Amino acid sequence: MKKNLSRFKIPTILGLGIIVIGIITGVFLALQEQIFTSKASASINLQNITLSNISDTEINISWQTSIPTPSFITLGVTNPNELVALDDQDGPASAGPKSHLIHYVTIKNLLPKTTYQYKIISGKLSSEVSKFTTAIPLQFQTGFRPIIGSAFDGNKPLDEGIAYISIADATTQSSIIKSSGNFLIPISQIRNIDLSDIYPLTEDTNGKLTILSPKGQATAVFKLRDVAKGLPPLRLGENVDLNTISPSPSPALNQDLDKYDLNGDGIINSADNSIILGNLGPLRPPSRNAGSEASKNPKNKKADLNGDGVVDQKDLDLMSKKINQ
Repeated sequence: MKKNLSRFKIPTILGLGIIVIGIITGVFLALQEQIFTSKASASINLQNITLSNISDTEINISWQTSIPTPSFITLGVTNPNELVALDDQDGPASAGPKSHLIHYVTIKNLLPKTTYQYKIISGKLSSEVSKFTTAIPLQFQTGFRPIIGSAFDGNKPLDEGIAYISIADATTQSSIIKSSGNFLIPISQIRNIDLSDIYPLTEDTNGKLTILSPKGQATAVFKLRDVAKGLPPLRLGENVDLNTISPSPSPALNQDLDKYDLNGDGIINSADNSIILGNLGPLRPPSRNAGSEASKNPKNKKADLNGDGVVDQKDLDLMSKKINQ
């Protein structure tokens, strides 16, 4: 019986050898995973982190990553993990973050004059905790309309990028560039750099536009009076001084505003859609068989976006498509 059992005993030296080899293999694999993770994290560099459009209730935070990466921001008053804000390009929160090179997060519903802690999460990389402070509510606005323009990569509209407006001693303003290459940067609530009050813009105020994208950059310097009707189209690689040339506004974007900006505030949004809803009915005299609702002529005839003589669902669909571009 002892002879039979001895056949199945592992020699002590051989057993120790197997154990040692197992330990070495485990350590090697763990180190390899750690090295891989470290390399992956190291390659996700956060660049050009910019805070812009700071108001009493909102802020935009934007940055670039060296590789396409899903990113988001966590923030809070007492600690930076209370809330999550997704990239504006990601759509519904239920879909989760998507991979981008350019990242642009709008954080809303903030408290006035409050300091928040935040972190940028890109892939497996988490930035150090940083802070921002919201402004006090404004008593009035500048009265200046948004700055509009378009950006191109060669002859093609730029499909990914951010446009920034910088003015000395004022907060940075920005806008993400739409897939059509167009952008619209609000300046009506631009603040002093210390957020103490509205910045006193004038037509002689000098500004600088910077287009930032994974494909390159472009800049333009100007006076506000020279861009009141829009910036000229700007191409990556260009550095333009609009103080020395006569700018020609972007026709496509101006035409969009003329047609879809029904309330004349320089922005195409839900307020314009509400005007269509409030003007449903025919523009031409109704037929005898038309119902009482159809006999009401719209107060704002611009609400007939497709020009077919009736303000109806077709016009609502056109406005919805334009708002979501």
